[in-house]
Amino acid sequence: MVECHMCGKTWMIEHHHVFAGPYRKKSTQYGYVWPLCAWCHRHPIIGVHYNQERNLMLKREAQEDFEKTHSREEFRRIFGKSYILEDEE
Repeated sequence: MVECHMCGKTWMIEHHHVFAGPYRKKSTQYGYVWPLCAWCHRHPIIGVHYNQERNLMLKREAQEDFEKTHSREEFRRIFGKSYILEDEE
């Protein structure tokens, strides 16, 4: 059973491209299309399409995952920028 990546719910699951717009295809290619429940995806207060803090959290998590096998420079080249600030490391 598919669970929401953020809260673990198993109902009303939708697919969320962590990196959208011009990076949507790359998000699919690298496996950053994650299951989110409708609340975590589209709710006007907590949904990642409205809540920038939660959206950034997913992007950073995806970048950390990517950097397990690739360099930060490669991430920047593929996804346009780093979401992990150098002074936060």
